[in-house]
Amino acid sequence: MVYAINALHFGWGPSAKGWIDDLLAWITAGALIGLYWAGYASLVRQRAHSLATIVVPALPLLFTAFITIPYDSTDVFLYMDSGWAQAAYGANPYTTVLREIPGIDRDPMIRAEWMQANKNPWMDLPFVYGFLFAHLAKAIAWAGNGNWWLTLFLFKLINVAAYGATAFLLLSLARGLKFERPDVVLYLFMWSPLILLHHIVNAHNDLLMGFLIVAAVALVGHRKGVWALSVLVAATLVKYVAVLLIPGFLYYIARTEGMRRMLAGTLVAAAFGFVLSLPYAWDVGHFRFDLIAAQLNKVTAGSLFSFLFYIYRSVSRVVAPFGSLESFGNGVRILLWAASVVLILREARRFVVNAKPVLEDLIRLSSWVLFVVIFIASTQFYSWYIGMLFPLALVLRETDDLRRFVVLLSATHVLSLTSLSRKGIGYFAATTGSAAGWFLFSNRDQRKVHKSAL
Repeated sequence: MVYAINALHFGWGPSAKGWIDDLLAWITAGALIGLYWAGYASLVRQRAHSLATIVVPALPLLFTAFITIPYDSTDVFLYMDSGWAQAAYGANPYTTVLREIPGIDRDPMIRAEWMQANKNPWMDLPFVYGFLFAHLAKAIAWAGNGNWWLTLFLFKLINVAAYGATAFLLLSLARGLKFERPDVVLYLFMWSPLILLHHIVNAHNDLLMGFLIVAAVALVGHRKGVWALSVLVAATLVKYVAVLLIPGFLYYIARTEGMRRMLAGTLVAAAFGFVLSLPYAWDVGHFRFDLIAAQLNKVTAGSLFSFLFYIYRSVSRVVAPFGSLESFGNGVRILLWAASVVLILREARRFVVNAKPVLEDLIRLSSWVLFVVIFIASTQFYSWYIGMLFPLALVLRETDDLRRFVVLLSATHVLSLTSLSRKGIGYFAATTGSAAGWFLFSNRDQRKVHKSAL
């Protein structure tokens, strides 16, 4: 019912958001977080449910999310525009921006009214995603054949397919890893408001990357590392952060399947990446690297960097600052990068000292790398980035602290759909901060129970 009301309210056309829309967003977010958590609490108190009990009721939620028009983000409209620029005009999206294509502003596929909420100069931005996603955008735009609504729903359909495939793989991994409650893993993913709203309704491509990472893990779990590396390259060619997972996979495959299969997988993956890259990379000398870098390195309100920076800026208005805002910002960047390197190296050391790593070790290392990059190192953060990490984190051991924390983050970050996302300090405190507080409080209760048991 909540999803249906949300779909009906935002309707089938672009509109400026007012206070009524924001009020509904707050009510929707609060209701969905509460219902999601109540369902989880009820599920874990009972015996394991049949899979149909989890899957069948999730299907109406998925369908409602699919037919809901994107209302919180304009990213999918940029995907559509970039794909159409390739399919209809033969443009290379890394070298040519939309404004440079003659007459494109009169093209009915380039509907500026849907972009009114986008504060970026979207007509002047090159494509910032990987080559595989560029191919996918072009193919979908070609299949849409100039029909704006069909193209939109084809993009959303890709995420529905990723949703279904990810659910299947998570269930398979949970069973293979001998989880006591695979049904809980399935519930946490399929019923997640973050997944349904940010990735099915608003069609962000992070879920596609999350699916590919889980698929790579599933392949190495079945000792098919030769193909797993190519799938991981595919994830990298959707969003680049996946490249940081490749060293861990190489080590694991070498240890579990042997150096020959690792090298064979590397060659296959390199050839796969080369074939995907060639149609675009041949013109690499004309890539708009300055504009691409500016987009990838921009600062957004939800990052840890922004939280610390805005606090310092607020305090410096009242008391004498210790240094300029620029010097403070540079110092915070260095500190967060250093902390990130230390955390990743600590987990990497635990991983490589194990002469016989198991699949759980690879999942933990990969989850930590993604978590640290997304939540600590990056100055750019949006709540839908959690879609890259969330599926993988669900197949960490049920008692793992990182898994519990990511599940909490996936719930509290539903609040990003409200006006809170524009509040800087408040956004971080209410989403990441509240999840951290909830996590620490629950840990304290668990320690008390443990001591009383002793």
